[in-house]
Amino acid sequence: MKAAAVSTFCIAVMGSAAIAEDIQTRSVSFENRGATLAGTLYLPPDYRSGERRPGVVVSGAWTSIKEQMSGLYAREMAERGFAALAFDHRGWGQSGGEIRFKEDPTEKTSDIAAAAAFMATREEVDAANINGLGICASAGYMAAAATGNANFAAVALVAPWLHNRQIVEQVYGGREGVSKLIATSREAETSEGRGQPRTITAASMTDQSSLMYRIPYYTEADRGLVPQYDNRFNLASWEPWLTYDSVSLGAKLDKPTLIVHSEGAAVPQGAHAFYALLPGEKSELWLDGISQFDFYDRSQPVTIAADAAAAHFTRVKAPQQIVPQDRAAIMDTITDIATSADRHQWDRVRRAFADEVTLDYTSLWGGTPTTQAADDIIRQWSGFLPGFDETRHLVTNHTITSLEGAKATAEADFRAAHRIGTDLWVLTGHYRYELVKVNAAWKMSALTMTATHETGDRGLAARAAERAPKIR
Repeated sequence: MKAAAVSTFCIAVMGSAAIAEDIQTRSVSFENRGATLAGTLYLPPDYRSGERRPGVVVSGAWTSIKEQMSGLYAREMAERGFAALAFDHRGWGQSGGEIRFKEDPTEKTSDIAAAAAFMATREEVDAANINGLGICASAGYMAAAATGNANFAAVALVAPWLHNRQIVEQVYGGREGVSKLIATSREAETSEGRGQPRTITAASMTDQSSLMYRIPYYTEADRGLVPQYDNRFNLASWEPWLTYDSVSLGAKLDKPTLIVHSEGAAVPQGAHAFYALLPGEKSELWLDGISQFDFYDRSQPVTIAADAAAAHFTRVKAPQQIVPQDRAAIMDTITDIATSADRHQWDRVRRAFADEVTLDYTSLWGGTPTTQAADDIIRQWSGFLPGFDETRHLVTNHTITSLEGAKATAEADFRAAHRIGTDLWVLTGHYRYELVKVNAAWKMSALTMTATHETGDRGLAARAAERAPKIR
């Protein structure tokens, strides 16, 4: 969808984000990695026992708790007919966790995934239609949690703070500033290990050493400075936060995605870069003259963002239930490509391909994805792979992420080992597959390989290409 800009004048004449008093709320809790997480489930005013409503998991900005912006957006989504969950991440608010007040992307991503799994068990929620709404820092966490996760149908990111190394250096004082913060983080991590956590005030109008000195919303009692707010920040947060590349997550996100943002809000360049990487269905809404903190609780931007998220979630169809026959056939196709290529059984590989296949190995070799006739790919592979003494492609953790009619997507992790003599070249990473159903058979139409780790000698690829014609 083409980016939209809504003028400040138009915003002013739209309805308010008033909270309906008859929203139903239920205190809930769920477990994740040994910690009990506390949440509030918001249900529509007209909810009746026995109904199953589409669900939304809401997660807010860094250092925040469920009584702040995530709770407000959960209420807004309930007002629009959804069952919405706001919760405290481990170490924050009412939730458990030995380490307190640490902004850890990995742990928060895990908590969001656990929240979606919990929602799928609730009698009030349609388990086939659970969505994710991430605000500010949680945009990255939400994207990571939803990727490859069948519990999520769609994602909306409001005022997303999405950064990479370049943006981090721009925001946090260049390489020197970032290095100092990481050093502080490591010292705090060591101190934490000795049972002496190092925390500072998160937000203050008077304490210049606070994380957010004189920052709006968090320092205002009628806004984010609510009595329940921890208002603490663990200094060990800096390294996991500053080294977290949330922009790159866009390339892997396989759920229909909406971004609501403003050029006047935080790091819009990160949102643009993330959006450009999204491979599937996506839309964006850009508002004029709105600050980051306006998105947290100001009535007009909250209403616009909540309306857009509700429309996005409603428009996106919940993933079709996958019958066992299709599931098995898709898994067989994925397995056949790997094992048959290792065994040089090219007829079987060809049967697993659609007539045209798009291959994306840009994470390893650069360049651009290529679309070729399947027969041409077979000729290339059969003229290359036999040049190795042995190849072994192990494909695990298969997940079918969507199936609509005769199209499906799937993901898996891989380890690919290549050997010539005693020399090895080993890659590990992630595959994303697109498949089509042709004459009752599932065939691969696209493959994206994302390499995450490499060991050994990459030069083996060139050696194999030279050896293959002689071996054949």
